[in-house]
Amino acid sequence: MFNSLRLNMNNPQHVKINEILCSIDKDVCKSKNQFIIDAIEFYIDNFGKQILVKEDSDIRYVTSDDLDDIKQELMEAAMTEARREVIRVLGTAVSGRGMGELVTRTEIAPTAPEKEEPVDDEVVSGLATSWMPEM
Repeated sequence: MFNSLRLNMNNPQHVKINEILCSIDKDVCKSKNQFIIDAIEFYIDNFGKQILVKEDSDIRYVTSDDLDDIKQELMEAAMTEARREVIRVLGTAVSGRGMGELVTRTEIAPTAPEKEEPVDDEVVSGLATSWMPEM
């Protein structure tokens, strides 16, 4: 691999680096190349690779906490929908439409006309309110 290093002699920081590179003691460092590699490795080891390397933003990892949160949200949504359905069915029964319309609505043919029993409004409304989500 080949990477180039360009120094600007009008920049004091670059001038300082150039002076060091030109006067490297060969007993301490094998070459300019090895000195630069050692300096970069020292920087990475002490400051961390994460601040230097741009990661792909499209890749995300899901943690077990994320899965627990998603599971909780799905359960709450399912419970809310079930409550709404029970309230709808109870509201249909209370409004006087009766079970005949519910059977027709679900496309199941009634076997024989059944005699409807009177509905106790207090019991039905108590059941309906117990299924409603608390605000």
